[in-house]
Amino acid sequence: MMKFRLILLMLFLFLGGNLAAQTILTGVVTDSKNAPIPYASVYLSKTTVGVLTNDNGAYSLTIPQDGFYELICSCVGYETNFQMIKADGSPIKMNLQLPEHIVQIDEVAVKGKDRNRKENYAQFLNCFIGHTRHSSLCRIKNPEDLVVYRTSNDSNLVAYSVKPLIIKNLSFGYQINYDLLQFNYNLKTNRLRFAGNYYFQDITNQKRENERIKNNRLTAYYGSRMHFLRALFSGSIQQESFVINQTQTDSSGNRTIVSDTIPETHLKVALDSESMTLYHDLPLVVIYRDNHPELFSDVLEVRTRKRTSVMVVSDSVKVYKNGYYPEGYNLSWGGNMSRDRVAELLPFDFVPKPLRKTMKTNF
Repeated sequence: MMKFRLILLMLFLFLGGNLAAQTILTGVVTDSKNAPIPYASVYLSKTTVGVLTNDNGAYSLTIPQDGFYELICSCVGYETNFQMIKADGSPIKMNLQLPEHIVQIDEVAVKGKDRNRKENYAQFLNCFIGHTRHSSLCRIKNPEDLVVYRTSNDSNLVAYSVKPLIIKNLSFGYQINYDLLQFNYNLKTNRLRFAGNYYFQDITNQKRENERIKNNRLTAYYGSRMHFLRALFSGSIQQESFVINQTQTDSSGNRTIVSDTIPETHLKVALDSESMTLYHDLPLVVIYRDNHPELFSDVLEVRTRKRTSVMVVSDSVKVYKNGYYPEGYNLSWGGNMSRDRVAELLPFDFVPKPLRKTMKTNF
């Protein structure tokens, strides 16, 4: 009897601790005249935490992990509201207001002259979704809500979404609701920049399918930008099989060469319990050698899975402990990490968990 009571007490404490760690965020979304906006999207940017407001414009979010998050509120026909919030277990009440979005005449004109749509859309998909092992199972369900065109001099491919793009990634078991704010691909230099707000919905349903999806998510995570930045924050670069090398230019000043390995502390100019600030005046080469053979059935693939990437910090950038950082021009990537596009996206509340058994991945 005493043993049974002890088990109940431990279970209560465990559950109580988990409940205490959750943050409940509630509020009402209204327009500029304080009228409620039903069916507005309210979500934590780039996570799986998101809801729609009810008929009265009210919403309630449960945030399972403490930390800083970017709260996004959006609805077609309204300006998007951005807020940074801190989840620490205490309830948060936050009412949000969305001004009406005035459609500019040039936006309508651009959409009307969307020539060469098929060719431009195919090129957009290659840049945006990517061309990786998972991209064939990642599809946009509402391409009609995408505006894509070339600039008048044919030097840039430009795109944005009229409504959030609904992207189904069957390889990862996610639906991504992606509000594409800007996309620019320079057709001459191959330089690509795109940004937007998005959140994930888990669409897994079958146990056997879930194991395959779990494997796919793990293969995408290890060696990714998220994995690297989390390891950098926790000071576990070496344990996570990453190496950081300095670069320098040769005597002619025309060619960049890889030089000595540097410690991770050379990148971090500031660090606290929630975030770190990175800066380095020269490009860095990040090398990852896979140390998770359980994810692959092909021994040769394990031995050769090496990812070499280039990291450029053009100005100081703040990175949170889950690997999240604001999109912008301060942090750029080249090499393998730059080829990870939407088909390789994982939410920032993703936590890697080991597989129960070794299995072969089916794509």
